[in-house]
Amino acid sequence: MHQLAPSSSQVLAVPVQECGEPLVNIRLLGGLQYGPPPECPETGDDYTFVRAGIYTRLLHAQSLLPVGIYLRLYEGYRSLNVQKILFVNEMKRVRKRLPEISKAELFDETTRMVSAVAYPDGTLNIPPHNTGAAVDLFLVDESGTMLDFGMDIYRWTETAPDLCLTQASSISAAAMANRVLLGDVMSRAGFVNYLQEWWHFSYGDRFWAYLSGHDHAIYGGTRHQ
Repeated sequence: MHQLAPSSSQVLAVPVQECGEPLVNIRLLGGLQYGPPPECPETGDDYTFVRAGIYTRLLHAQSLLPVGIYLRLYEGYRSLNVQKILFVNEMKRVRKRLPEISKAELFDETTRMVSAVAYPDGTLNIPPHNTGAAVDLFLVDESGTMLDFGMDIYRWTETAPDLCLTQASSISAAAMANRVLLGDVMSRAGFVNYLQEWWHFSYGDRFWAYLSGHDHAIYGGTRHQ
C-alpha cells in the first residue's frame, strides 16, 4: 500500500489560493548548500530556486541540525518542460520493469516517483516542484560527504523504488537514523514528507495541504524569468 501520490485525484481537488510569494535563488542568498545539478542538464538553471518562505524554513531546519551536519539541496524548482521529460523517462523505466501492466497501472506506478503534468483524460496537474514549494534534500558532513541514507540520491533512477521509501526495511540502522534526522528537522520546520521518497519535502503546496488538513494550498505553479 503506497502513500497517496502528489498527482492523485484527491490532491488535485485541493484548491490553490496563490499567495504571490516570489522565487528566490539560494545560490545567490547563501546559507544553504546545493548541487551538483540533478536529473538532466535542463535542470541546471532552475534547481536552486525556491519560494521565499521555503528558503526561510530551510534555514530554520538547518539550524536544528547537530553541529557539523548540513542540509544540501538536490532540487527545488522544476519547470513543466523538465517535469515532462522526467515523467516520460520514468514511464519507460516502469514499463521495462513491469512489462505486463495495463496503461492505467503504468501511469499510476510512474506517478509513484515522478508527478504527472497532466492526467490521461487531459486534466492538468500542478507538480509539487513546479510550485517552488517542494524540495529534495540530503545531509552532508563537514567535508561535504553525503551521510549514509542507504542509497545515493543521484542514482535514484537506478534504485529499486522500495529502497527509496522513507521507512525502507532493508537499510542499516545508521542509514535509517539519518533519514529520521532529516525528517525530524524538516517536520519541525513545517514540511511534510512524501513517504515514497525519503528526500522529498514540501510546504504550502496541494500535497502539503491535503496531508496536513488545510483547506487550500498557498503555492500554485509558477515560473522564474
